[in-house]
Amino acid sequence: MTTLASDIPEIDLAEEVRKLVAQVPEGKITSYGKVAEALGDIVASRFVGKVMSENDDIVRVPCRRVVQSDGRLGGFTGGGTPAKKKALQKEGIEIIGDRIVDFEDRLFNDFKTDYPLRKFREIQIRDSKKLKLNDDFDDSLIAGSDIAYDGDRAYGVLVIFDKGNPEPAKKITLGTKVSFPYIPTYLTFREAEVVKKLFERIDEKPLLIYDGNGILHPLGFGIASHIGVMLDTPTIGVAKKLLCGTVAGKGDTRKVFSKNKHIGYAISGKGWSSPVYVSPGHRITASSSLRVLRSYWEHRVPEPIRLAHISAEQERRNRK
Repeated sequence: MTTLASDIPEIDLAEEVRKLVAQVPEGKITSYGKVAEALGDIVASRFVGKVMSENDDIVRVPCRRVVQSDGRLGGFTGGGTPAKKKALQKEGIEIIGDRIVDFEDRLFNDFKTDYPLRKFREIQIRDSKKLKLNDDFDDSLIAGSDIAYDGDRAYGVLVIFDKGNPEPAKKITLGTKVSFPYIPTYLTFREAEVVKKLFERIDEKPLLIYDGNGILHPLGFGIASHIGVMLDTPTIGVAKKLLCGTVAGKGDTRKVFSKNKHIGYAISGKGWSSPVYVSPGHRITASSSLRVLRSYWEHRVPEPIRLAHISAEQERRNRK
């Protein structure tokens, strides 16, 4: 089995956020987005907000100086918006209502940073070059995997089916701590290690169906693709949201295109709230991905993923 890359950095991203915010001087403010950009990617803005909401050292980390990108104050753990307003006014920041006056003049963006989050994006780009989209799989065993969370505890499940059998042949579960936070498009670094540990508990190497995108992804390399490359196993991505591309055609099965390239399918069903989106992850084509899934489609989500999700939630509740 191919292990996760040994050079994946061990970086405490929450502490990196706190270090950045500690640089904002008195009399200045910054925004969640500017801190996220200094971390390495503006998509981490919500994560920055989460770290600030949990900050318990307002002396070292002046979270009161982090506001919304439109100049509104936003929340504050040290007493709410009124307390945040009062604290900033004491530092010479003029505020009318809940909005900072002369926001752009007060904005601090001169962070000293090595953009730590970019190191993870570089790994994604590097590993994407190992992606294979030809049919190189054995579908005699099909697995679905899902993970439920309780804070920094992850409860992972791997459900394995023998081809043609509607009931699972095996179920593997585990509970483990995760350190990487939830940041959109970086989900691999939160979940792949859990999936790897599940695979280490089996002798087989099934085709894996994963709750996430394969190549139907802004990078062309979603979590289903990255896990496939990391574990060197065939994977299919099934996602509930369309992150990119254009859906074309009519009917229950429509193709999704990006830059005139067919990258997946939008699948609809009677009574479904919305489509699901299928794309090849690794070592399988788009058409074969759809063919493999057809046998497991009793509900909106294919059965291997549905049962894995139910089991993961049960594990989370039972281990509390």
